Amino acid sequence: MKNEKMGEVGCFTADFRGSKIIVGNKTFPAGFYFTDSLNEYWKDAPAGINSNTSGDWLIANRLSSTHLFMWNIQEDIVAGYLDEDSAAKLHDSIMYILRVIRRARPFKYLDLKAETLRCDTIFGAESIRRINRFLQERAKYTLRADRNSRPDTSDMRRYEDEATHFNEYVSTLDYYYKLSDDMIATMDFGKGFVTAVAALEKRDESNLILCAMKCLENVPYLHWNTPFLNNASPNMEYIPIPKKPTSKNYVVGKRMTFTRFLDFLVVDFFEGLHVGHYPQLCENCGRYYLKTNARFQKYCTRIDPKDKWKRTCQAVAAAKGRDAKEKHPLKHPYVTRLKTIRTHINRGKITEAQAEVAKKIAKDCYDRALMDPGYADAEFLTDIGQDALYTKAGIKN
Repeated sequence: MKNEKMGEVGCFTADFRGSKIIVGNKTFPAGFYFTDSLNEYWKDAPAGINSNTSGDWLIANRLSSTHLFMWNIQEDIVAGYLDEDSAAKLHDSIMYILRVIRRARPFKYLDLKAETLRCDTIFGAESIRRINRFLQERAKYTLRADRNSRPDTSDMRRYEDEATHFNEYVSTLDYYYKLSDDMIATMDFGKGFVTAVAALEKRDESNLILCAMKCLENVPYLHWNTPFLNNASPNMEYIPIPKKPTSKNYVVGKRMTFTRFLDFLVVDFFEGLHVGHYPQLCENCGRYYLKTNARFQKYCTRIDPKDKWKRTCQAVAAAKGRDAKEKHPLKHPYVTRLKTIRTHINRGKITEAQAEVAKKIAKDCYDRALMDPGYADAEFLTDIGQDALYTKAGIKN
């Protein structure tokens, strides 16, 4: 995929500028796509879901279901002939994958329409017949080479064109075959990293990168899957990038083209880590969010999907905290009485000295209630009342 459209193979281009990443003209903080992958590809299926593929639920699991037909084709390639029925099923699987990912980031920011047309062509029936003819010719050329017989120039040019077409088929197949594995590998690493970061006392770049390196050692290595690693193989070039979309001033940026999705997520994670961006788990909604500052926080700033007032998780958590304080059976009447005393001072009903005596008696009642459940249940609310408290303090109501 290029910046606005997919390229000749399943790959795409991303631009990095400072602490930002740009894909398909959409700009986000570096590390955004890695963090988003921990949520985006694992959403639970809605209740009563059917076979409709337009939803964006359980993307990684649904992509894994296409592996069977891809295995069959890979075996056919080794054998030197593509079974047309298996190839047709592979074509349907690739179309299914493109439908599943079309609403997921970063794919929805790219030209999926052009990629769908490209894949429809390269995995279509005519392309399969063309590849089978090439595989037969390749076998013949191998025999000729063994006999020291060289084909003529026109045949070689045509053979090279067919070889290019075949390589595009194999490369595209490889990209989509590994797509779900890359999502799984990222989740394995991401969950371990978030758990390890939560235990760090200081979250500067030094501690974060050492934590990441340690987590890489613990990522499960499955025999069919490449784990999340600290290396990638993108093609990179330095380019001028506008400071802002409408700016005429430019800065140095990096343009990377990725032929594997995992490489893109690896680079995004470490580019983000370099500028202090890393994923964290929201304690309210249970989703991952990108931490971009040094403030200690437990909650994300996205809308809580379960909140009927559409508040952010931070706002919901703050409201819950206030409600908990307000509903405390002992603290609430104590705090209320202190507010009453302050109000009476301001209005001149009692003196500062009288207020100090009343506050001390109120504090003694509160402390006793915390230690003595019997007193808290039977006498505390009476003693903390204004009449009883002022009487003990020698204040005339």
